[in-house]
Amino acid sequence: MNLDDDYQYILALATHGSLSAAAKQLNVTHTTVARRIQAFETRFNVALFERVPKGYQLTKIGREVLPDIESLKSLQGHIERRLDGQNQSLQGEVNIALTPELAHDYVLPLLDEFYHCFPHIQLNLMMGTSQKDLNAREADIALRFTPEPTQADLVGKKLFASNWGVYASKSYLKQSKEVDNLLLWQLEFDQDWYQGHFDKTQIIARFDNLAALISATDQGLGIAKLPCGLADQPKYKNLRRLNITPSPSIWSLWLLYHYDLKETAKIMAIKSFLIEQFSQFERRFSGETSRYY
Repeated sequence: MNLDDDYQYILALATHGSLSAAAKQLNVTHTTVARRIQAFETRFNVALFERVPKGYQLTKIGREVLPDIESLKSLQGHIERRLDGQNQSLQGEVNIALTPELAHDYVLPLLDEFYHCFPHIQLNLMMGTSQKDLNAREADIALRFTPEPTQADLVGKKLFASNWGVYASKSYLKQSKEVDNLLLWQLEFDQDWYQGHFDKTQIIARFDNLAALISATDQGLGIAKLPCGLADQPKYKNLRRLNITPSPSIWSLWLLYHYDLKETAKIMAIKSFLIEQFSQFERRFSGETSRYY
């Protein structure tokens, strides 16, 4: 039994409190998570978790050993980064964490050219809404919308600011409405952006996924505050930006990696490639190319 491998299952379940969420993080089935946890507990004849109505929580001994497990994983990540930091070959695997929107709309169209330039580097695109921990080597590089990087020991480059605008579909705007429908993103800091701009409003839905929010707006369900870099893509032909200026956005698109990897040839090659390629999208993300109603 690989204890180090078991630790990641323990950490995932301790973090999320549910088998399905832990399985999603680890890209395995929930039965695999349950089986690995049970095997670990059986081997040491100890219960690290107990069932509760909302899922799983750590037992007393589980809470006591969790900091030690976290320290071991952190040390392992540090050793791996230091060793990988000396790797000067342009080959091998690189894990890139990014949102599904960035992956589908911006990175995937670049892959053909990337592999033409770097045929021996394998990119593993880790698409999800939860942030991967670069310190724990959950990913090597992250393309991340964030106000500022929050993890220690991360370096990289701010690609550009991500400005936001207020959008609705042409079909929605042509309708005569006494009350406007609002669609809100749950992570939006300024939840009152619509105040003073419309006579009567009603919030009909909140979203935790930007792609779903943009799609709902494009289909004419209501008005939403959206990132220009995603809403102004040619595929959303029905979307139009309104002449409303929301409060300045705090979000920017960052390319991040751990400090220990700053001399790794393949990491620097990917960094340079993405910075060069994404420069062509800066005007779109700034809102300069928006189509107004």
